[in-house]
Amino acid sequence: MPILAKLEKNRGTVSSALGKVLAQRVLAGETDILDEAVTLLSHGHKDVRAGAAKIIEQVGLVDPSLVVSFLPTLLPALNTPERQTRWMAIHTLGLCAKLDAQTALLALPQAEAFIAADSGACLWGATITYLGHLGATSATNARRVFPLLERALERIPRQAKGVLEAFLRLLAQADEDMRASIARYAETLAQHERPGVRTAARRVRKQVGQQ
Repeated sequence: MPILAKLEKNRGTVSSALGKVLAQRVLAGETDILDEAVTLLSHGHKDVRAGAAKIIEQVGLVDPSLVVSFLPTLLPALNTPERQTRWMAIHTLGLCAKLDAQTALLALPQAEAFIAADSGACLWGATITYLGHLGATSATNARRVFPLLERALERIPRQAKGVLEAFLRLLAQADEDMRASIARYAETLAQHERPGVRTAARRVRKQVGQQ
């Protein structure tokens, strides 16, 4: 059954819930839903685009191999007017980076723009997650994303937990200079007022010490 009619009624929390339900159907074998969702990323209505992106993202969270072939279609979705579609698209690109780093890397200019802009918490968070996943794919990509993560930590301090988690993801690919910088950031943030940041900082310190 076509999903367009369902997505045209997409609104707010209903949108998120519907995307998750449809993603579960894809994971259960109804892959035609995923195929249709990919085509709807370029639909003229923002709620349809966002709903389609949610389905793809939710499938990618569980099984990136099911969506990796669609990454080239996700790249144009990074330029949609609505933040919802953009953050789910860049999150999915990050989730699939280990399977297709070359295509995921093409989103790096948009990631840099998202960090620099007043993008909002969700798009910032998804972008930082993408950077961590991309940096984990190779030492070269770790060097590419690291300055953006540093910039995010400086410019968007409330995203500190996400940046620390991104550092953890790419730590195995970090060179000595990066590792030293990461250790300094973790030391500074280990006494942060927010418990989640403190916990993430201590995890980073532990991992840096173990490697």
